[in-house]
Amino acid sequence: MADPAATADVQDFVKFCVSLTGFTAFDLYATDMAGAYLDTARGQVGPEPFETFWTAWKQAVTGGGGPQDLTPTHREVARALVYLWYTGAWPRLAPAAHADLRREKANAEFVVAPEAYVEGLVWRTFHGHPSGAKPPGFGTWGVRPPAPPEVQELRDRVGVRDVAYRTGLDAEVSPEDIPAHLLPGFRAGRHVPPSKVPVATAPGTVDEGRA
Repeated sequence: MADPAATADVQDFVKFCVSLTGFTAFDLYATDMAGAYLDTARGQVGPEPFETFWTAWKQAVTGGGGPQDLTPTHREVARALVYLWYTGAWPRLAPAAHADLRREKANAEFVVAPEAYVEGLVWRTFHGHPSGAKPPGFGTWGVRPPAPPEVQELRDRVGVRDVAYRTGLDAEVSPEDIPAHLLPGFRAGRHVPPSKVPVATAPGTVDEGRA
């Protein structure tokens, strides 16, 4: 769904951030931070470099691809956007990506706005709330959190029920064959020990397993 009060740019931003975050457009609009996040990304990456990245990301998503179809610098921008949505802060970019973007801005992490911290998606991933804000109510600590949703339910929420999954993979696979470490949600709930989660490679490096 699109927010009729949002500009066309913000609507487009939210639409294609669904694939980045794993949250529905409704959830992203509910943060009331989409416009601020879009302005932040443009300001930090640069208007023209951001549009180049955004065009590449939309082409990748439309074609059934994902981050693996982006350049190392664009993958770093995509990572920064995910970090922004989940924490409300723009992260420090990898030095190589920051240099490639030729930005004169300081490469340092900062919180976009006080309300951005409160609206971070990270709190929703474990049904928690930020300290000092959005209290769930008296006695709710005694209520068991809902079980993690099944893969198909998540795919229904973001509107990709019939889209083959291949983000982070070399080939398309069925939902049942998605590696556990690539599933959204709290990893402990997916029964994946930390030692089994692959370490991400730095932008611009070659994955030894694929070399």
